[in-house]
Amino acid sequence: MKINSLDKTNFKGYSSAIKRAQYAAADKFAKIDKIGEGTNIALDFIGKAILVPATIMAASKEPKEKKEYSALKNPVAAAFQLMMEAPILMLGSSFVANLANKGKLDREGSNFSYNEKLYKDKFIDSVKSAAKEDKNFESISSELLEKLNKKGFGKNLKENFYDAIENSSISAKETLKKSLKEFDSTHKRLYHLQNRICFVAAIALTPILCKAEDYFFPKIMKLIKHPEENKKTKMKISLYHFKAQSAKGGLK
Repeated sequence: MKINSLDKTNFKGYSSAIKRAQYAAADKFAKIDKIGEGTNIALDFIGKAILVPATIMAASKEPKEKKEYSALKNPVAAAFQLMMEAPILMLGSSFVANLANKGKLDREGSNFSYNEKLYKDKFIDSVKSAAKEDKNFESISSELLEKLNKKGFGKNLKENFYDAIENSSISAKETLKKSLKEFDSTHKRLYHLQNRICFVAAIALTPILCKAEDYFFPKIMKLIKHPEENKKTKMKISLYHFKAQSAKGGLK
């Protein structure tokens, strides 16, 4: 679906300003190329690290000490979550893609595949072969293929390829469109599989994350809220060490 096919009349509001805001928000959302576990992690981090603490400090009627404790706990939790989930997403996605592109995730006799590399190579070969018939298509397609190799495949690039094929004079338009569709379907299939696996892995590690938060948060709060007490504790340890050494015959 093209982005410009969104109908402004679908968005109702109390005034034209609200309608325009609704349309603009829907338009921006529709233009986001990939919404997956990475987007979820980023939004979750922003919410916990910034929005939740700000809301607690501004709206909570609890005593100041309790508000500060609750507000600080969320950024700490967000930091631990980010440190755990981001590597899972990057390493997990890379591992799944590596298996998929070797054909390890495909079943024999199955009509659908996760082998994105296979269909990408087929599509590139088809484009290069068809480009020999049309110089203008050759120029446009070479630029698009360069973007594909540098930035990867996505919704916008798919639409650019489709438009280039449609406006060309090549004889194998339908064959090329079919190859593009197969590449796009395999790309989406692999992307969703990567996100599902990483999501399940993140859920499985939630108990460890909770334990880490419970262990480290009181220590972090103690450092933030009671720096003077930490200094006194260090002084007491130093004094104890001095007395112990003196009792043994002096400091060495």
